[in-house]
Amino acid sequence: MKKLVTSGLLLPILICFVTLLAYAMPVNNIFQAPTMNIEGTANSIVGQLDKSLFLTNTQKPKLLSIVTNYLKQKIAILPLQQSNQKAYTSKINSMQNGLQAKLKPLFTLTQYTEFLGLKPKTYDDTNVLSQLYY
Repeated sequence: MKKLVTSGLLLPILICFVTLLAYAMPVNNIFQAPTMNIEGTANSIVGQLDKSLFLTNTQKPKLLSIVTNYLKQKIAILPLQQSNQKAYTSKINSMQNGLQAKLKPLFTLTQYTEFLGLKPKTYDDTNVLSQLYY
């Protein structure tokens, strides 16, 4: 009987404790989007592409601007990846098409073909180019 009474008293205390914890945590911290050093990542991407595509001095700042804007857009929609996968997929595909449309006239035909060949087979955290393709 003592165990039943003790358990009966502990249950409401436990519920109150869990409820207080839930209210103590701000909602925006629970679903916070991942952060990225956009400028640093964009510079790394342009540096890596420069080594592979032999970019001209005219192409580099234009490419940096395109990549920086793309990464900003990507960061803005990342929360959708967890909350609405269908909307995220639709938006990322649209952004990918827009990125390709901006890069194609910037690169020569040879550079663009080489760029397409640089796509990693799967997303890889260690390959900064994954940020452009996935």
